[in-house]
Amino acid sequence: FLEEFSAVRGMPLKLSGEALQGLMAYDYPGNVRELRNIIERLSVLTSRPEIGREKLPADLTADTAGSQGADSFNLAQAVSQTERQCLEKALQASGGSKTEAAKLLGISRKNLWEKLKNHGIG
Repeated sequence: FLEEFSAVRGMPLKLSGEALQGLMAYDYPGNVRELRNIIERLSVLTSRPEIGREKLPADLTADTAGSQGADSFNLAQAVSQTERQCLEKALQASGGSKTEAAKLLGISRKNLWEKLKNHGIG
């Protein structure tokens, strides 16, 4: 997956040892699709070739992974928060270019505009 998203980003990506350990320790209830989505999100959120542990989603780095509270099961809220973060990071990485941000996210410009509007991002 790193090779795939390195090609998309035009930048060779690699995981730090700590990030790799964090990924390996996670249970992946969504199986391979979840791993792919995490790697894709990391590729969008990073501005450097090496992805560090600090870029991993909180549920992969929390000491209490697996013993999460009831709030962690609100899927709609989690998806919305993650989507907003990805939108903001893609806009930042693209220097504000919505065309480039859409490319980074792998979505159409129209879809990006709709998502920005839904999240109230100007």
